Amino acid sequence: MLRALAVAATLLAGPALAQSMGPLIVEGDAQSRSLDCAGRDVVVRGERNRLNLTGGCRSLEVTGGTSEILAELAPGARVSLRGDTIALRWAQLGSGPAPRIATDGQGISVAQVQAGPPGRESQVQRRETPRGVALNLSGDVLFASGADRLRGEAAEGLAEVAELIRTLRPQAIRIVGHTDAVGDEALNRDLSLRRARAVQRWLEERVGSGAMPAVVVEGRGEAEPVATNDTEEGRARNRRVAFVLER
Repeated sequence: MLRALAVAATLLAGPALAQSMGPLIVEGDAQSRSLDCAGRDVVVRGERNRLNLTGGCRSLEVTGGTSEILAELAPGARVSLRGDTIALRWAQLGSGPAPRIATDGQGISVAQVQAGPPGRESQVQRRETPRGVALNLSGDVLFASGADRLRGEAAEGLAEVAELIRTLRPQAIRIVGHTDAVGDEALNRDLSLRRARAVQRWLEERVGSGAMPAVVVEGRGEAEPVATNDTEEGRARNRRVAFVLER
Protein backbone atom coordinates (compact mmCIF):
# COMPACT_ATOMS: atom_id res chain seq x y z
CA MET A 1 0.00 0.00 0.00
CA LEU A 2 2.80 2.44 0.92
CA ARG A 3 4.63 1.62 -2.33
CA ALA A 4 1.45 2.29 -4.32
CA LEU A 5 1.06 5.67 -2.64
CA ALA A 6 4.68 6.56 -3.39
CA VAL A 7 4.28 5.71 -7.07
CA ALA A 8 1.03 7.68 -7.24
CA ALA A 9 2.73 10.73 -5.74
CA THR A 10 5.43 10.50 -8.37
CA LEU A 11 2.94 10.39 -11.23
CA LEU A 12 0.93 13.32 -9.85
CA ALA A 13 4.09 15.43 -9.97
CA GLY A 14 3.51 15.94 -13.72
CA PRO A 15 5.89 15.49 -16.68
CA ALA A 16 8.91 14.91 -14.53
CA LEU A 17 11.53 12.40 -13.62
CA ALA A 18 11.43 10.03 -10.66
CA GLN A 19 15.06 9.72 -9.61
CA SER A 20 14.51 7.45 -6.57
CA MET A 21 15.93 3.96 -6.29
CA GLY A 22 12.68 2.57 -7.68
CA PRO A 23 11.63 2.67 -11.34
CA LEU A 24 12.92 5.58 -13.38
CA ILE A 25 9.76 7.15 -14.80
CA VAL A 26 9.66 9.63 -17.67
CA GLU A 27 6.14 10.90 -18.22
CA GLY A 28 4.97 13.61 -20.60
CA ASP A 29 5.21 14.64 -24.24
CA ALA A 30 8.22 15.85 -26.24
CA GLN A 31 10.73 14.95 -23.52
CA SER A 32 14.37 15.25 -24.66
CA ARG A 33 16.70 13.87 -22.02
CA SER A 34 19.89 11.97 -21.45
CA LEU A 35 19.61 9.75 -18.36
CA ASP A 36 21.71 7.24 -16.43
CA CYS A 37 19.59 4.10 -16.02
CA ALA A 38 22.24 1.73 -14.62
CA GLY A 39 20.48 -1.20 -12.92
CA ARG A 40 17.10 0.56 -13.07
CA ASP A 41 13.72 -0.26 -14.54
CA VAL A 42 12.67 2.51 -16.95
CA VAL A 43 9.08 3.46 -17.82
CA VAL A 44 8.43 5.98 -20.62
CA ARG A 45 4.91 7.30 -21.20
CA GLY A 46 3.96 9.96 -23.72
CA GLU A 47 4.32 11.09 -27.31
CA ARG A 48 7.25 12.46 -29.36
CA ASN A 49 9.87 11.61 -26.72
CA ARG A 50 13.57 11.43 -27.63
CA LEU A 51 15.69 9.82 -24.93
CA ASN A 52 19.27 8.66 -24.51
CA LEU A 53 19.51 6.02 -21.75
CA THR A 54 22.98 5.06 -20.59
CA GLY A 55 24.56 2.71 -18.06
CA GLY A 56 22.61 -0.51 -18.69
CA CYS A 57 18.85 -0.40 -18.06
CA ARG A 58 17.49 -3.51 -16.31
CA SER A 59 14.19 -3.17 -18.16
CA LEU A 60 12.50 -0.69 -20.48
CA GLU A 61 8.78 -0.11 -21.05
CA VAL A 62 7.73 2.45 -23.67
CA THR A 63 4.07 3.40 -24.12
CA GLY A 64 3.11 6.11 -26.60
CA GLY A 65 4.01 7.05 -30.13
CA THR A 66 6.41 8.85 -32.44
CA SER A 67 9.25 8.35 -29.97
CA GLU A 68 12.97 7.71 -30.52
CA ILE A 69 14.97 5.86 -27.86
CA LEU A 70 18.70 5.13 -27.78
CA ALA A 71 19.35 2.75 -24.87
CA GLU A 72 22.23 0.87 -23.32
CA LEU A 73 20.69 -2.32 -21.92
CA ALA A 74 21.87 -4.81 -19.31
CA PRO A 75 22.18 -8.48 -20.40
CA GLY A 76 18.76 -10.13 -20.41
CA ALA A 77 16.90 -6.83 -20.11
CA ARG A 78 13.13 -6.95 -20.61
CA VAL A 79 11.86 -4.48 -23.22
CA SER A 80 8.23 -3.70 -24.07
CA LEU A 81 7.27 -1.26 -26.85
CA ARG A 82 3.56 -0.40 -27.16
CA GLY A 83 2.39 2.28 -29.57
CA ASP A 84 2.87 3.52 -33.12
CA THR A 85 6.06 4.79 -34.78
CA ILE A 86 8.55 3.91 -32.06
CA ALA A 87 12.22 3.64 -33.00
CA LEU A 88 14.52 1.83 -30.56
CA ARG A 89 18.27 1.57 -31.06
CA TRP A 90 19.97 -0.46 -28.35
CA ALA A 91 23.41 -1.66 -27.33
CA GLN A 92 24.10 -4.37 -24.77
CA LEU A 93 26.53 -3.57 -21.97
CA GLY A 94 28.41 -6.66 -20.81
CA SER A 95 28.21 -10.30 -21.82
CA GLY A 96 25.18 -12.49 -21.23
CA PRO A 97 21.78 -13.21 -22.73
CA ALA A 98 20.37 -10.76 -25.27
CA PRO A 99 17.50 -8.49 -24.23
CA ARG A 100 13.97 -9.84 -24.63
CA ILE A 101 12.03 -7.36 -26.76
CA ALA A 102 8.24 -7.43 -27.21
CA THR A 103 6.39 -5.02 -29.53
CA ASP A 104 2.73 -4.12 -29.97
CA GLY A 105 1.88 -1.45 -32.54
CA GLN A 106 2.50 -0.15 -36.04
CA GLY A 107 5.72 1.26 -37.42
CA ILE A 108 7.94 -0.02 -34.60
CA SER A 109 11.61 -0.39 -35.55
CA VAL A 110 14.28 -2.06 -33.43
CA ALA A 111 17.99 -2.04 -34.27
CA GLN A 112 21.06 -3.11 -32.36
CA VAL A 113 24.05 -0.76 -32.43
CA GLN A 114 27.63 -1.32 -31.32
CA ALA A 115 28.44 -0.56 -27.70
CA GLY A 116 31.70 1.18 -26.91
CA PRO A 117 34.77 -0.97 -26.14
CA PRO A 118 34.85 -2.28 -22.53
CA GLY A 119 36.52 0.16 -20.17
CA ARG A 120 36.49 3.05 -22.65
CA GLU A 121 35.61 6.31 -20.97
CA SER A 122 33.55 8.85 -22.80
CA GLN A 123 35.46 11.93 -23.94
CA VAL A 124 32.31 14.00 -23.42
CA GLN A 125 31.44 15.42 -20.01
CA ARG A 126 27.67 15.75 -19.80
CA ARG A 127 25.19 17.26 -17.36
CA GLU A 128 21.56 18.35 -17.30
CA THR A 129 20.79 22.07 -16.93
CA PRO A 130 17.53 24.07 -16.95
CA ARG A 131 18.33 25.14 -20.54
CA GLY A 132 19.16 21.68 -21.85
CA VAL A 133 22.04 19.22 -21.96
CA ALA A 134 25.48 20.78 -21.35
CA LEU A 135 28.54 19.07 -22.84
CA ASN A 136 32.28 19.67 -22.52
CA LEU A 137 35.11 18.36 -24.69
CA SER A 138 38.78 18.86 -23.89
CA GLY A 139 40.51 21.23 -26.29
CA ASP A 140 43.63 19.07 -26.07
CA VAL A 141 41.67 16.18 -27.59
CA LEU A 142 40.29 18.38 -30.38
CA PHE A 143 43.23 20.59 -31.35
CA ALA A 144 47.00 20.76 -31.26
CA SER A 145 48.49 23.60 -29.21
CA GLY A 146 47.71 26.99 -30.77
CA ALA A 147 45.92 25.43 -33.77
CA ASP A 148 42.33 25.61 -34.99
CA ARG A 149 42.46 22.52 -37.24
CA LEU A 150 40.78 19.46 -35.74
CA ARG A 151 43.05 16.54 -34.87
CA GLY A 152 42.25 13.03 -36.09
CA GLU A 153 41.59 11.97 -32.49
CA ALA A 154 38.77 14.53 -32.29
CA ALA A 155 36.40 12.35 -34.31
CA GLU A 156 35.58 10.01 -31.43
CA GLY A 157 34.40 12.67 -29.02
CA LEU A 158 32.64 14.73 -31.68
CA ALA A 159 30.85 11.59 -32.90
CA GLU A 160 29.34 11.29 -29.39
CA VAL A 161 28.11 14.87 -29.63
CA ALA A 162 26.67 14.23 -33.11
CA GLU A 163 24.81 11.15 -31.85
CA LEU A 164 23.29 13.15 -29.00
CA ILE A 165 22.13 15.81 -31.47
CA ARG A 166 20.45 13.18 -33.65
CA THR A 167 18.87 11.52 -30.60
CA LEU A 168 17.77 14.50 -28.53
CA ARG A 169 16.83 16.80 -31.46
CA PRO A 170 17.55 20.07 -29.58
CA GLN A 171 15.84 23.29 -30.61
CA ALA A 172 19.20 25.06 -30.87
CA ILE A 173 22.88 24.46 -30.13
CA ARG A 174 25.36 26.84 -28.54
CA ILE A 175 29.06 26.07 -29.17
CA VAL A 176 31.56 28.03 -27.06
CA GLY A 177 35.35 27.87 -27.34
CA HIS A 178 37.60 28.50 -24.32
CA THR A 179 41.38 28.75 -23.84
CA ASP A 180 43.83 28.94 -20.98
CA ALA A 181 45.45 32.22 -20.00
CA VAL A 182 48.78 31.64 -21.75
CA GLY A 183 49.47 34.28 -24.41
CA ASP A 184 47.68 37.42 -25.55
CA GLU A 185 44.07 37.82 -24.42
CA ALA A 186 42.78 39.06 -27.80
CA LEU A 187 44.59 36.28 -29.68
CA ASN A 188 43.14 33.68 -27.30
CA ARG A 189 39.63 35.01 -27.88
CA ASP A 190 40.12 34.81 -31.66
CA LEU A 191 41.58 31.29 -31.38
CA SER A 192 38.66 30.07 -29.27
CA LEU A 193 36.18 31.41 -31.83
CA ARG A 194 38.00 29.77 -34.75
CA ARG A 195 38.02 26.47 -32.86
CA ALA A 196 34.30 26.68 -32.11
CA ARG A 197 33.62 27.32 -35.82
CA ALA A 198 35.74 24.32 -36.80
CA VAL A 199 33.65 22.14 -34.49
CA GLN A 200 30.46 23.61 -35.95
CA ARG A 201 31.53 22.73 -39.50
CA TRP A 202 32.42 19.16 -38.49
CA LEU A 203 29.05 18.61 -36.81
CA GLU A 204 27.07 20.13 -39.69
CA GLU A 205 28.78 17.79 -42.14
CA ARG A 206 28.24 14.65 -40.02
CA VAL A 207 24.80 15.30 -38.53
CA GLY A 208 23.25 16.55 -41.78
CA SER A 209 21.23 19.66 -42.48
CA GLY A 210 17.91 17.92 -41.80
CA ALA A 211 18.79 17.09 -38.18
CA MET A 212 21.04 20.04 -37.34
CA PRO A 213 19.21 22.91 -35.60
CA ALA A 214 20.23 26.55 -35.48
CA VAL A 215 23.75 27.03 -34.10
CA VAL A 216 25.20 29.95 -32.12
CA VAL A 217 29.02 30.04 -32.01
CA GLU A 218 31.05 32.03 -29.47
CA GLY A 219 34.69 32.41 -28.54
CA ARG A 220 35.33 33.50 -24.94
CA GLY A 221 39.06 32.96 -24.82
CA GLU A 222 40.46 32.90 -21.29
CA ALA A 223 37.54 34.83 -19.71
CA GLU A 224 35.74 31.87 -18.07
CA PRO A 225 38.26 29.48 -16.52
CA VAL A 226 37.01 26.38 -14.71
CA ALA A 227 40.36 25.74 -12.99
CA THR A 228 43.56 27.56 -12.06
CA ASN A 229 45.88 28.66 -14.84
CA ASP A 230 48.89 28.23 -12.52
CA THR A 231 49.29 24.49 -13.21
CA GLU A 232 49.42 22.44 -16.42
CA GLU A 233 46.50 20.33 -15.22
CA GLY A 234 44.40 23.43 -14.62
CA ARG A 235 45.32 24.96 -17.97
CA ALA A 236 44.38 21.71 -19.71
CA ARG A 237 40.93 21.84 -18.11
CA ASN A 238 40.46 25.43 -19.26
CA ARG A 239 41.27 24.55 -22.88
CA ARG A 240 37.86 23.20 -23.92
CA VAL A 241 34.86 23.49 -26.21
CA ALA A 242 31.49 23.63 -24.48
CA PHE A 243 28.06 22.87 -25.92
CA VAL A 244 24.50 23.43 -24.79
CA LEU A 245 21.83 21.39 -26.59
CA GLU A 246 18.89 23.66 -25.86
CA ARG A 247 15.40 22.27 -25.41
